[in-house]
Amino acid sequence: MNIIIQEFKMSYKSLISYTIGMLATFYVFVLLFDSFVGNAALLDQVLSNFPKEFKAALGFTDVTMSEINGYLSFLFTYLVLIGAVYGMKMGVSVLSEEIRVKAADFLLVKPVKRLKLFGCKLVTVLVCLLLQNLAVYIFGLIAISMVKNSSGFSISIFTWMNLSTLMVQLFFVGIGFIVSVLIKKIKAVMPITLGIVFIFFIIELINQSLMDAKLTYLTPFSYFRGSDILANRGFELKYVILDLAVFVVFTFLSYIIYQRKDMPSV
Repeated sequence: MNIIIQEFKMSYKSLISYTIGMLATFYVFVLLFDSFVGNAALLDQVLSNFPKEFKAALGFTDVTMSEINGYLSFLFTYLVLIGAVYGMKMGVSVLSEEIRVKAADFLLVKPVKRLKLFGCKLVTVLVCLLLQNLAVYIFGLIAISMVKNSSGFSISIFTWMNLSTLMVQLFFVGIGFIVSVLIKKIKAVMPITLGIVFIFFIIELINQSLMDAKLTYLTPFSYFRGSDILANRGFELKYVILDLAVFVVFTFLSYIIYQRKDMPSV
């Protein structure tokens, strides 16, 4: 328990800053919705003039921006991106923190097995993700209640959209874990984090334009699109299984490598 508390103390500032960033983005976009509705006809006319590929890349396709649920599906495209960066950052940093501050050998000579240490770090990451998504969910509902033109709002669809952030985050936590144990020494977390997340996001933008089924399986951003959630009123089971499989398999492999990895001395 002490290890979890210590890990949380090391992670809470990042949790707060990213959560505030997500909430600020949410509030700014949601509070602008009434202005969009007031010019709904003009908005739809303007969007109709854009090429289909351009609208698809920006998340405008298959949604009605003048309706609150369609507008939220567009907004969550970018909230999920922010959440993905945070999830990847946590995955990379939590296993490499001691190495970066040259305290790995001191920590690992203590009577704590690596399995317990890895488990505590994993629990810390999951708790941070749950707290973040719960905050976005609760304060998001408060923000929507302030919107005048929120008729037709579906709390079930909003719940699924919030869960999509968590699902994508789990994918990147698994990727972050495996990256952090494969790279001998990570000097800076953010360049790796941003590079990997945006590679997957660019694949999604290309996929939105080409609509290639093969590309869909390559990026988690394609698994839980807002437009698909609106159409299906939930997730497709095959993508949930694939997403969780990536998280579980890479987390397990990360533990195996972490257990055998030689830690650099001070």
